[in-house]
Amino acid sequence: MPSARAVVMCVLAAVAVGGCDAGPGPTTPAESSGSSATVSSATVSSAAPLDRSAQPDPANGLAQQLGGPWRRSPIILDDSHIAIISDACATAAREELGEIEANLPTAVIDARGEQFATAILADDLNAIECLARLDETGAVATVDAVDRLSITAVAPVDGTNISVASLVHLDDGAGGRTIAFGRIGSGAESAKVGFDDASVILATDAAGWWAMWWQGTVQARSYAAVDPHGIVVGNTKPFQGEREARVGPASWWLNPRAPAPSAASTTIQALVHEQGCASGTSPEGRIEPPVIEGADATVTITFEVRKLPGGQDCQGTPPFAMTIKLPEPLGNRALLDGGETPPRDAGIVPGG
Repeated sequence: MPSARAVVMCVLAAVAVGGCDAGPGPTTPAESSGSSATVSSATVSSAAPLDRSAQPDPANGLAQQLGGPWRRSPIILDDSHIAIISDACATAAREELGEIEANLPTAVIDARGEQFATAILADDLNAIECLARLDETGAVATVDAVDRLSITAVAPVDGTNISVASLVHLDDGAGGRTIAFGRIGSGAESAKVGFDDASVILATDAAGWWAMWWQGTVQARSYAAVDPHGIVVGNTKPFQGEREARVGPASWWLNPRAPAPSAASTTIQALVHEQGCASGTSPEGRIEPPVIEGADATVTITFEVRKLPGGQDCQGTPPFAMTIKLPEPLGNRALLDGGETPPRDAGIVPGG
């Protein structure tokens, strides 16, 4: 089922969703191979062969940089590597998320050694994060994870402003690593992150996004936007701990303790249940504004919940009561939960 976020008729609250410039996108989409989210460019090549004369040379300096030690400055990728990573991310998105996510343009790709790459694919309404790694030749990309991103967390910024949408710690390398990304205004040249020892890491930036990763889990002291001379022109406050921008699915149904909606209703009393693992934590404060799609006979409402950082237990989470505001009276239309395929009658409790 295509992502419901692609069709936005009304949301619970006004959300600023901005235009990221169209960046280099995936090549001709390949048919899904039915594999897991771990895919390689070889899968894509079978359906849309790349020009082999343009493939990376394993002996060249770029391939050595990609597989070499971590760097404080980003590696400048050529078109071939951008295509390899973008195609692998698109294939994984098609299998795990949907066709809309698979066709998002590539906004930014950050690579700085140890074979890791972080890609953000985004348009005005949708964005995904793709964590990939390249093989020793630099010619094959394998996707470790691909996730939708919160439209509120990745809202664009203007001027010389900078935001931190996500900062998470991963254990996929020796000693762990920290991945950070966010938005940057068009009035700034680039972004950098500073630390207590006065060291600085320079971000990869493009299309109003910045991204980077560093070794270990040390906390940053500053997040700054800079001009072409490296002078700070904007900043945002540092923070302790992690910050998540990834979202997972949720289900919802009519609250049985509230009056049933009528044809004149413009508000719906609902219970929202996070489907992902959250160690029993309530989704309060992490529920994204709903996407509401109205048709002649139905109103389909879809929720997503921002994930909690780190590993979570899966003992179940309590449903959360909330009020959904409709853009117009319900009328005689049926209410559907768009979190399932096909959408489920919202008057029925999932599994009931």
